[in-house]
Amino acid sequence: RLDTCGIATQIGHLMQLPTPQDKFAEFDARLSRIEGIVTQMDKRLSNLEQGQRDLSNRLTSMDNRQNSNFKWLVGLLITVLMANIGTAIFTGL
Repeated sequence: RLDTCGIATQIGHLMQLPTPQDKFAEFDARLSRIEGIVTQMDKRLSNLEQGQRDLSNRLTSMDNRQNSNFKWLVGLLITVLMANIGTAIFTGL
């Protein structure tokens, strides 16, 4: 004789639907994982932004130094040119 009541109980136990609490716990775990990923991305972007600011500051500093060196070079060239012109005038060329 088949025990239909026992089989139905076993099948019912295997096919038990998740409760709202189970679904909420699963949703909460997924949300926590996503929050962790977003936090990690935020840290990485902050590091990239800081690196970009540092690089920009270094380039600005190099540009200012280059401009200063160019002014000195032009000043020295003008001085040498004036010395050559003065020498040519006084030696009678």
